Amino acid sequence: MTTFGSHATTRQQLTQGILIAIEGIDGAGKSTLAQAVSTFLQDNGFDILLTREPGHSALGKEIRELVQTQTMPISSRAEFLLFAADRAQHFAELIIPALQQNKLVISDRIADSSLAYQGYGRGLDTQTLRTVNTWAMESIIPHLTIFVRVPVLIALERCRKRPSLSVFEHEQFLDKVAAGFEEIYQNRSDVIVIDGTESPEFLTQQICDAITRWIETNNLLHNN
Repeated sequence: MTTFGSHATTRQQLTQGILIAIEGIDGAGKSTLAQAVSTFLQDNGFDILLTREPGHSALGKEIRELVQTQTMPISSRAEFLLFAADRAQHFAELIIPALQQNKLVISDRIADSSLAYQGYGRGLDTQTLRTVNTWAMESIIPHLTIFVRVPVLIALERCRKRPSLSVFEHEQFLDKVAAGFEEIYQNRSDVIVIDGTESPEFLTQQICDAITRWIETNNLLHNN
């Protein structure tokens, strides 16, 4: 696995803040990978913020519970706007301050999830969603996106091992979402696609190597 400097614990000072999104359908293993990647990079001297959407801010925790359980009827537009509200708070409260401090921010989901879930999954107009996301995110976009590709049936098998399924974890809906991600990421030079059926250890190494190569290629490290 890639390391920097003469010692793994050498502090790595970035020349700017970096935002990395880890995306994929429910059951792809994003959260496990986000944690493992963040731990590795932090152990190798990077100043890391590990976060997620929805639910990292206090407001987001309330929104996450509301949209995932949907104990009351929520329209597709309202569902998206709730996610957009979480996203606006997430950027204002956590992501933008971290980027201003030149941190490496790794987020389990950002705006592409809304395009896939509410756009392709719920059938909302994707251009409208992009416009609202741009406004909520103050025109900031991820520098790099890691797309964890997993077949829907395998993802659902993993989801069913959880205590309960969310409103999104059903085959017909996830088929649409998975197709959405594939279309969103066609011909995107800022996206790295990985095979989520591989072992977490292998994928962690693959992602960390990709991130560190990208940082080196773009000369985003101060000379130690």
